Amino acid sequence: MIDVTFCILGDIGSTFVENFLARTAQYFDKALFDVLSPRASNTKFPENVHQRILLETSSFVGRIPKVRGAWVLTKKHKFIAKAEPYDLCHVHFVDKQSALLSRVLNQKCRKIVCSVWGSDFYRSSEKIRRLQERLYKISSVITFTNEKSMIEFDDYYDKRYSSKLRICRFGLAPLEVLRKLDLNKMECRKHLELPEDSLILTVGYNNSPAQQHIEILNSIQKRRREVPENLFLVFPMTYGATDEYRNTVRKHLEQHGFRYKIFDKFMPDEEMAMLRRASDLMIQVQITDQFSGSMLEHLYTENVVITGDWLPYGTLDEKGIFMLKVSSVEEVGEKLVYALNNLDSLKEKCKKNPEIIWELSSWEKNIHSWIDMYEELL
Repeated sequence: MIDVTFCILGDIGSTFVENFLARTAQYFDKALFDVLSPRASNTKFPENVHQRILLETSSFVGRIPKVRGAWVLTKKHKFIAKAEPYDLCHVHFVDKQSALLSRVLNQKCRKIVCSVWGSDFYRSSEKIRRLQERLYKISSVITFTNEKSMIEFDDYYDKRYSSKLRICRFGLAPLEVLRKLDLNKMECRKHLELPEDSLILTVGYNNSPAQQHIEILNSIQKRRREVPENLFLVFPMTYGATDEYRNTVRKHLEQHGFRYKIFDKFMPDEEMAMLRRASDLMIQVQITDQFSGSMLEHLYTENVVITGDWLPYGTLDEKGIFMLKVSSVEEVGEKLVYALNNLDSLKEKCKKNPEIIWELSSWEKNIHSWIDMYEELL
C-alpha cells in the first residue's frame, strides 16, 4: 500500500540521481516515485520507481533541440497536471524548464525541494536566475553540496531564502567500487592499455570546454623542457560537448607532440575506478563547480591533484585533504613541474586522503542527511 508519493524532476541517467533514487526508494519502500526524466536509465530500480516520460529518444523530436525542449516541457506539465497530488516534489538541477513548471508544481505538490547542483546557479544569466526564483519562493528546502556555494547563493538573493538552505551531499558510488577493486596500479594500466612505465596524468573528466583542456595544454607546453619524457596524458572525454571539441583537443595534443590517450566511449564504473587507480596525478581546473566527484575519486586513490583556488572546496581544506592549488590556469604548467619534481614527498602527504574522502563522500555516510530531510518534510 502506497503511503507517500514523490515526483522527481531530473536526469535519471545521471549517476548521482540514479544512486540517490535507488537508495531513497529502498528506504521509502511503501512510497511511489514518479521520475520525469529526459532519458532512460538502465539501472534496475525497486518496483516503486516509475520512469514516466522519456522524450529525447523520440526519433523526430529528439533531433530538433528547441522543439524537443518545448515538447518535453509540455509533456511534463500535462503529466503533473493530470496526476494525483504529490506529497513531495524534488527538483534535481534547477534549469529553465523546471522553473517554468513552478505554478503547476505549487498546485500539485505539498512540499518542494530544490537541489542546486552548481552550474544551474553559476552559469545562469541574470534573467534565468530571476526565473529560477519562482521555484525557490515555493520551495521548503534548497540543498547544496558545499558551504561556499550555499553562501554565495544566499548573498545573491539577499538572504531571502536563508531559512530554507541546507547542505546535503551526494555520495559517490564509484568509491564503493574502488574500495572493492583488487587490481593494483600496474594491473589497471594493463587493462586500460596505458603504458606501465610512465607517469600518468589525468586531465579533466569530461568533454567540455569548461574543463579548460586547451588552456591546460598551453600552460604545460610553456614548461615542456622541464617535464620528464615518460609523462603520459589521459583525457576522459566520454560525455559532454561535441566531437568537434574533442577533435580540437586532439589536434593540440598532436601539435605539441604529447604522448596521450583519449577515452571517448562510455566507461562502466569498474573501468572508471581502474583509471583513478592507474593515474599518478590529476589536473582539475574547470571554470565552476560544486563538488567534483571525479576529483574526489582521484584523491581517494592518492593521486596528487592540482585544482583551482577559485573552486568552492573549502570543506575539503577544512577536513585536511591534501591538494595543490593554482590561482589561474596559466599556473598549471609551473605547478605540474613542481609536483613531478617532488612526487614522492607529495604522495606521502596524500596517504591520509582516502579515509577522509570516504567519511565525506560515500553514500554510506551521506544518504542519512537526505532521508532525514525527507522525513522532516513528510
